[in-house]
Amino acid sequence: MEEIDGNERVLHLIFPDGLPENLQDNPELQIEQLKKEQSRIQEEHKNLVEQTQDLAVSNYKTFIQTAEKSKDLSQDFGNTEKQVENLIEKFPKCEENCREFLAKSSETIEKRRLNALTLKKNSQLLEILELPELMEKCVDEEKYEEALELAFHVHRMGVKQENIPIIQRIVGIVQTHWHKMLLKLLDQLKTDLQLPKCLQIVGFLRRMQAFDNKELKLKYLQARDAWLEKCLEAIPNENHDLYAPNLSIPLMIS
Repeated sequence: MEEIDGNERVLHLIFPDGLPENLQDNPELQIEQLKKEQSRIQEEHKNLVEQTQDLAVSNYKTFIQTAEKSKDLSQDFGNTEKQVENLIEKFPKCEENCREFLAKSSETIEKRRLNALTLKKNSQLLEILELPELMEKCVDEEKYEEALELAFHVHRMGVKQENIPIIQRIVGIVQTHWHKMLLKLLDQLKTDLQLPKCLQIVGFLRRMQAFDNKELKLKYLQARDAWLEKCLEAIPNENHDLYAPNLSIPLMIS
């Protein structure tokens, strides 16, 4: 009677408002059937517990290894998280370094391009760098025609490449030799020259455009007068009528 009352209490707990009509004839809800079901559940629970225990005993090494691996993985995840945080902190500095690297790379690429271009134009650059030496040589050897052409060429090059320092330096050196040639031509007019040579020198001076026409005539007369005075000084005063040389002095230019 107590078991029946207990089962009824269970049914009352499950169905406090009474057993539904559709379940009243269900044999599974009968008292005896419920008792059997309770025993079956208990037996199944006992079997599951025993199986779990057997599984734990037979595979304890695997469980231990799994626990150790889980611990290692947890530590690895912690270390990885710290490394990721450090990496995130270093990102701004890394980004700045990348920008600096790109800037320096651009400069290096540009320098490399200029070096390659310089190497390609090496022969032409050598010719340009040798212009001052060539100008000096022409002036020293009195190759005035070549010196004039070279000076005009350097002048045109300086006008076109006025922003290049090395070109302007070459122009300055050539101008120094040009001035030296001018003084040298004026000095030659003070020496013993025939008229054709004088006219040739005057032609060089006129092409150099250092003087206008009036100034050029004055420079010519001053130079020839200086030569004449030198000749007169070389004549002894007491015998100047006897020893006076036969001078052919071209004094005028047109």
